[in-house]
Amino acid sequence: MAKDNTQVTTLVQRLGSMIIAGDFRPGERLLEDTLTEEMGLGRTPLREALLVLQGQGMIDRRKGWYVPETRPAEVPNLFEARAVAEEALAVLATRRGGPDLAVQLEQLCDRMETYPDISRAELNALNQTFHEAIRDAAANPHIAEFWDRAQFRHWQLRLPIMFSQDQILMAHTEHRRIADAVSAGQADAAGAAARAHVEATARIVTEALETVRM
Repeated sequence: MAKDNTQVTTLVQRLGSMIIAGDFRPGERLLEDTLTEEMGLGRTPLREALLVLQGQGMIDRRKGWYVPETRPAEVPNLFEARAVAEEALAVLATRRGGPDLAVQLEQLCDRMETYPDISRAELNALNQTFHEAIRDAAANPHIAEFWDRAQFRHWQLRLPIMFSQDQILMAHTEHRRIADAVSAGQADAAGAAARAHVEATARIVTEALETVRM
């Protein structure tokens, strides 16, 4: 039984990474026979892994397994979902994270604020780590799963947007407000700052998309 669980976990991680990497295109069907052969594992652990990925929102099931398609028209709804999730996560993380979280967030802010001495790639990675630290410290797997799903759908859009230097500096300020509220133990303030950060990003993305369409 333990071996089967390990196989399923490995498959979930491997297939999830492949989907995120773009090895499977949005709308593409995942063929069980092909995956079984490529992964070198039986059909039962594969199906269990696919069910887990379905629960995570990374694949859909409709007469077969498909990578879901996310359309630009869904952007407002995605940001609304992220705002709700990030506010809740920040509130819980402030209450449950303790001093270790506060130190981690402050250090991440310090590092992000060295941009442009660091690359955009490192800045993006630090940003992701910042938000994942809050997600993990909140210790609520249901809200975390909701957040992960919204993040995946947002990532899937591959929006052609490059944030300006001023916008990045504003994001630094927003991150610092979240970190300071967490450090001060002000849960509601941390939640409000997290929501404001998402809403500010939503405005930037929405305006950029409108410019692209013109």
